Amino acid sequence: MLEPMFQWISELAVSRAIGESLWIYPMVQAIHLVFLAILAGAILMVDLRLLNRGFTNQPVAQVARDARPWLIGGFLGMLATGVPQLMQNAMREYFAEFFWWKMYLLAAALIFTVTVRRKVVNAPVLPSYAKLVGLVSIALWAGVAVSARLIGLFD
Repeated sequence: MLEPMFQWISELAVSRAIGESLWIYPMVQAIHLVFLAILAGAILMVDLRLLNRGFTNQPVAQVARDARPWLIGGFLGMLATGVPQLMQNAMREYFAEFFWWKMYLLAAALIFTVTVRRKVVNAPVLPSYAKLVGLVSIALWAGVAVSARLIGLFD
């Protein structure tokens, strides 16, 4: 169903230019990793606070509020640099099992972050529930990162 779209993307002139350039793809990947560090840091700060392992002198809501611009900026940067990476490898990604795992986990992590996790950081909850939410968040985002890395190793 999506294969024609991925084929079309792979045939775009800009996709070929990214793939044929000696420096565009490596630069995009390097910048992608910088945004990954920003996003992961913002997520981990809040999750560690939910686990009562960091920033314990501040309320969870304050830590989340302070991390939000970094989380949004990191995500937007990852999106902006992820699209050219996909364009250069569109057909390879389409047939890569780990790419689809990454997409499913990314969707789950985003939904969890903007729904369950957001409610927990903005309302008083039982400490055990906050810890569970922090652990689930870390597991989901780690799943995204691990599956992304596995794309390059096995697919």
